[in-house]
Amino acid sequence: MGNTLIDTLSSIERAGGQSEAIRDVRPIELNGELDAGLDLSGVAVAGDFLILGGDLGHRLQILRRKPEGGWSLQQALTLAEQDQDTDIESIAVGPDCLYVVASHSHRRRRMRPELSVRKNRQRLYEVVSEPSRNRLYRLSFDSKTGKCGKALHIDLSKRLRKDPLLGSFLGIPRRENGLDIQGMGFRDNRLYLGFRSPVLREKYVPLMVFEFDRPKKYELCFVRLGGQGIRDMVPLRNGFLILSGPVMGAAGPFCLWWWDGADQLPGKGRDIREAVMLGTVSTPGGAKAEGLGLLQEANGVADAVVVYETNTAAQTVSMRVTLPD
Repeated sequence: MGNTLIDTLSSIERAGGQSEAIRDVRPIELNGELDAGLDLSGVAVAGDFLILGGDLGHRLQILRRKPEGGWSLQQALTLAEQDQDTDIESIAVGPDCLYVVASHSHRRRRMRPELSVRKNRQRLYEVVSEPSRNRLYRLSFDSKTGKCGKALHIDLSKRLRKDPLLGSFLGIPRRENGLDIQGMGFRDNRLYLGFRSPVLREKYVPLMVFEFDRPKKYELCFVRLGGQGIRDMVPLRNGFLILSGPVMGAAGPFCLWWWDGADQLPGKGRDIREAVMLGTVSTPGGAKAEGLGLLQEANGVADAVVVYETNTAAQTVSMRVTLPD
């Protein structure tokens, strides 16, 4: 099996550095005091509303589309206590509701040069888990008014720990190919949770598929994205548009893929359609593409929105994506 990512990126570079499938990349104007403005990681579009979340915050920010263009902050919704890091990674739209997922990940403590070698050694050995990062939320949402109801949440860590595959990655830090949920899509009354890591042998990326009210009845399916993990995903047509990126902390590349939603594990009698790489996503100022939303789709063309974790001005952009036949 070839390296799809390297082969495709090489062909894009030979063609002039960008894919014709992704074009018309433009910044989106966001107005209002956005407290997650520099670390955006989740985005969704519902009617005339843009919902944003940050991986260092604890609130959702809901913006309304302005008639003259751009989006204006309407309200901010608190999901956890102010001193808790909710680690919002992805937002999905369901029937009259929103879903918000945290990473369910562990992290290794950072080194601090002002401390002694002994204390930094202790920090290096320590792997931290924070309960506020182990949550999947559902809250009612009115796409006509932008009003939200009370948030209900469940903890998936018990299910993940008991899983014969995912459980072995749960205690490993997220930047070391440990378990890290970063994408989510809703289709046919089921949630698809996409993992940035682990990425497994032969480049398989797991997804956890279940109904919110029946998490015990989950299934695992797999997709291959050229060795990258899932950063976000959004349902589109009869499949998903996926934003992928490096498993570790590399600056890129970040790519868009079309996946038909079918499990890609091979087997006798199974026909597999590989995910189609559509092109690379621009990274202004070294920004990291983290979230993906859908503005509209018609006639084989999707208008998508991408949010970045960055300290530059280009935090949110729209782009036009030509979908495969």
